[in-house]
Amino acid sequence: MSNNDSNLIEAIKERGLRITPQRAIILEAVENLRGHITAEDVFQQVQKVNAYISLATVYRTLEMLRDMSLITQTNFGQSQAHFALKDHGPHHHMVCLKCHRLEEFADDLFDPIRSQLEAQYGFEMHTEHMSLFGLCRACRQQEA
Repeated sequence: MSNNDSNLIEAIKERGLRITPQRAIILEAVENLRGHITAEDVFQQVQKVNAYISLATVYRTLEMLRDMSLITQTNFGQSQAHFALKDHGPHHHMVCLKCHRLEEFADDLFDPIRSQLEAQYGFEMHTEHMSLFGLCRACRQQEA
């Protein structure tokens, strides 16, 4: 297992939860897949190791990790949830409504908005994962 798996396992143990063999396999799959993954991605990976792990077990484990703030969950305008390890850092996505291309952008682009919201409204903005929907450059050029 990788160091991140060890960190995930330690975080789970610190909260008094057991590390079952199924959870260990799912954690390893989450680490190996990296990036934005779906429960189905994880399920396909764990099936290669243990065909008796159900999709429901994968969903429960991902929800547990999300509730423990070890992974983030986002929806890219689809019904399917995507998950990412928390160490991926705060970042956001531009999702093309036409070709469904997904592009990440850094959190610091929101700094001027954060400052203005704080100054004007006294509102402190917290974002870890945000998806913005529109048309990518290629699709806009096709429409022109």
